[in-house]
Amino acid sequence: MDVARLASLASEIDTAAGRIAAFSSETPLLRIPELDRRAGGEIYLKAECLQPTGSFKIRGALNAMSALRETQAVDRVIAFSSGNHGIGVAYAGRCLNMKSVIVVPHDAPVTKVDRIRGLGAEVVFYDRNAEDREEVAARLVAQQPAPLVKPYDDWDTIAGQGTCGLEALRQSTKPFDSAIVCTGGGGLAAGIGTYLRHHNPDASIFTAEPAGWDDHRQSLTLGSRTSAAGTGSQWCDGLLAPIPGELTFGITQANQATGLTASDSSIFRAMLYAWRALGLRLEPSGAVALACVLSNLERFKEQRLLVTLTGGNVDEARFSEALALAGEAA
Repeated sequence: MDVARLASLASEIDTAAGRIAAFSSETPLLRIPELDRRAGGEIYLKAECLQPTGSFKIRGALNAMSALRETQAVDRVIAFSSGNHGIGVAYAGRCLNMKSVIVVPHDAPVTKVDRIRGLGAEVVFYDRNAEDREEVAARLVAQQPAPLVKPYDDWDTIAGQGTCGLEALRQSTKPFDSAIVCTGGGGLAAGIGTYLRHHNPDASIFTAEPAGWDDHRQSLTLGSRTSAAGTGSQWCDGLLAPIPGELTFGITQANQATGLTASDSSIFRAMLYAWRALGLRLEPSGAVALACVLSNLERFKEQRLLVTLTGGNVDEARFSEALALAGEAA
């Protein structure tokens, strides 16, 4: 990925911010004085869990679908998702008066499936252990032609996700030294990383993944895309992409990112910490970056650090179980 293409992406993120402003929320950049003291620096928590859809995915969906409206005048889209991207596409469809069909794993959290349906989208289930979601979506596209809105490996989606970094930078008085981003397919990390480094080339970007699903960490170390072992738990259902996106990895690698991982127990503790300190109900996937911070405070001493809290779509039973497990692990 050359410098000119990254600069172009940064410009596309500026354009995306204008496209999505009418239907997305500016989420707060939060501070916890006790956490700053422990870290010996300044920790800025970007609360994307407070978006209307409960996650950052609304940004990419709105930008990609708005672009389709502008260039192709389409009124129907298809997407595949473990939950939050599907919610984002369904929400964007309602905002833009577009129909949507979402391919969802049969074991997706009920809360997320209900949100997708509640927003008016059609749900098509598949078995993630026996079927490939992209193949299922491709069959639907062939049967009922409509554009596919990808969850991460698409320029417009990445530009939309990157508006999270743009917004954080506008809310901050100074550039960030580092950013830790919850990472599944890699769209958010690619977008935020590009925008922050465009404005501060010395910024360090870190991907944050659950243990056993650390395909970005391994790929960044090896210098080429590789699959994760998939030996981790299913707690972080939004971050279980088996291999980095081809496009997103090229961008993240060009941004010289470093991979971090978090254990289940550290994720549960991060969820409990966010609940007690901020009153935020994070889903496990949305707490991974915070878990990586809490486990590596010394590494970020004296830094201005941006941390994404990416999602809060978690049902009461799962949230309560995670907090109970956090107490046991303490």
